[in-house]
Amino acid sequence: MTADEQNHSQNAAMLAAPGIGGTNRGSSRWMRFKRHLRNNMAAYLFVSPLVLAIGLVLIYPILKAGLMSFQYWKVARPIPEGNPFVGLDNYQATLTSGYFLNSLWITFLYIVVTVLLRFVLGMGTAVLLNTPFKGRGLVRALVIIPWAVPEVVACLVFILMYDYQFGVINDILLKMNVLSNPIAFLGETDTALGAAMFVNVWKGFPFAAIMLLAGLQGIPKDLYEAASMDGAGRWRQFANVTFPMLKPVSVIVFLLLIIWTIKDFGIVYVLTGGGPSRVTEILTIFIYRAGFQSFDFGLAAAAGMILLVISVVFTLLYMKATKAGEQ
Repeated sequence: MTADEQNHSQNAAMLAAPGIGGTNRGSSRWMRFKRHLRNNMAAYLFVSPLVLAIGLVLIYPILKAGLMSFQYWKVARPIPEGNPFVGLDNYQATLTSGYFLNSLWITFLYIVVTVLLRFVLGMGTAVLLNTPFKGRGLVRALVIIPWAVPEVVACLVFILMYDYQFGVINDILLKMNVLSNPIAFLGETDTALGAAMFVNVWKGFPFAAIMLLAGLQGIPKDLYEAASMDGAGRWRQFANVTFPMLKPVSVIVFLLLIIWTIKDFGIVYVLTGGGPSRVTEILTIFIYRAGFQSFDFGLAAAAGMILLVISVVFTLLYMKATKAGEQ
């Protein structure tokens, strides 16, 4: 073996030896990382305020709530140990609470009814606005008004309209002989939830209408012409052309409406506060009452984490549907 071949073999053996080659590779990775950091420093500086804000406003509260859900946090009944870990006691108390199960059922009912009605009304409005008629541009602008009105303002207006003595709704129904006596829509257990649902539907259907209208305008006109030549009427065209072509948009709209309704708080709280007799106590109001009225922050945190899991499930479904629609 020549001297050059011997040196080459020694160098190869040194690189293959434990730690030496790994050190070189580690050093190479570190150099690439420093080079990448130096080349993109400006971008990271611009993004850092957003990352910091998300960390402080979103990530930290979620982690803190998750920690509190495993601790004793009954502020009204403090103990000498402070806030010790109690395992799954808060979750057990939440899942066995009659009030929680009641709020879970009311939330399910609230979501099903309002999402279906908003979608159906949105679909009908979108089909109407997609049909040429005089003044269509003005109608499109007017339809978006309920969506643009702040929740609190809309709720205060409806509180006046629902009023037992002076409300316009009672006045109209009495004059039409639909009612023989006025109804306290927000004060009676039979009507309070339905009244809150009506406000939610009125406030939210324009979003579904605008989204579905955008989907309708993306459907090729050739499909309708071909269906018309085959003898299909309006209903068959809707069933065989419009609805199948709107499926990707419809799935996204459905999931978005569900996600937003799960976390709904303002409409029901301003209208009824969860009453009367808890018939409108959705999950978010249950969490609020547990934390800021009963001061049992451990129970409220556990219920909040359960609500977070439900929201994450539908969010993942939404992301999957969005990705499928893009593909």
